[in-house]
Parts: sequence; C-alpha cells; structure tokens
Amino acid sequence: MFDDRYYLEIALEEAEMAFSEGTIPIGAVIVGPAGEIISRGRNRVFTAMDPSCHAEIDVIRSAGNVLLDQEYKNRCTMYTTVEPCPMCSGALILADITRVVWALSDDYLGAMRIMKEGKHFRHKFDKIRITPMPYTDLAIRSQELHRRWDEKRGVRYIVSNILTNNTSREE
Repeated sequence: MFDDRYYLEIALEEAEMAFSEGTIPIGAVIVGPAGEIISRGRNRVFTAMDPSCHAEIDVIRSAGNVLLDQEYKNRCTMYTTVEPCPMCSGALILADITRVVWALSDDYLGAMRIMKEGKHFRHKFDKIRITPMPYTDLAIRSQELHRRWDEKRGVRYIVSNILTNNTSREE
C-alpha cells in the first residue's frame, strides 16, 4: 500500500493539468480501503464554466457509484492539494469520506479545520479524520501553482474562450 505522499503527488498532477487548462490549480484523488485509486479529478470551474466544479466535487462525482457501495461506504480517503472549502467539506460528509489529507491549508476559503473545531454539524465532522499539510515540499509546490495561476487568473483559457465566442457570433 502506498503512503499519503504518493496520493498527494497524484492529486498535484491533477492540479498541474487544471493549471495548464487555465483553471484554478487544485486536484484531488479518492482512494479505497485497499489503497486503490477510485477516481482522480481536478478543478474545472473555468473549463466547464461551472462554479461548483471544484476538484473535490469532480472526484466525488466520478466515484459516485463506488462510494454508494457498502464495501466502500465510510472507508475511503480523499487526497486534495488544498484544504476543502465549505461546499466541498459538506460534500465529504454526504459522500461518507472518512479521511481527508491535503497538501496546503487555506486560510481564505478552507473550511475543514473550522468545521472540525466549530459547533455546527460537529457530530458529522467528528466522523472525518483530517491530515493537514503532512509534507512541506508538497505544500510549497501547491502554493507555487496558485501563485502562478493568480498572476494570470486563467488568462489563457478566458482569452481563448472570448475569441471562440466572438468568432461564433460573427458567423
């Protein structure tokens, strides 16, 4: 069985793909109880033009049928490059994910630490074990992807999309 680092590196590969597509560089992986990768996903907010298509949501949607199987229910781990936001934290409960490991904590929109410490839905969040930022080098790698993305804010995709939309209107 592989360790947390192995799966976080796979999630970072997904984040790098998201970055190259011009969207927010976050990737995620869901791993089953035997260490098998059930699904891989990445942020598709700008590529799918869907504000709800965060990496964690993408990977949960891809793994939906497996996560509903009794063999996997309450036995899977999600690896993500950034601490899940409030929406994704709620989705983790609904998907019966029992452990979350992330490369980089997020003081802006990260919610897992707050949800674990807060009084809201405490009984639900107590069921999820968290491992924030176990590897400094992977946190730095994720942070660097975000810094590079923030410099352009998805310019490559947005410019390409504008050109495509303008061309189709002219026809």
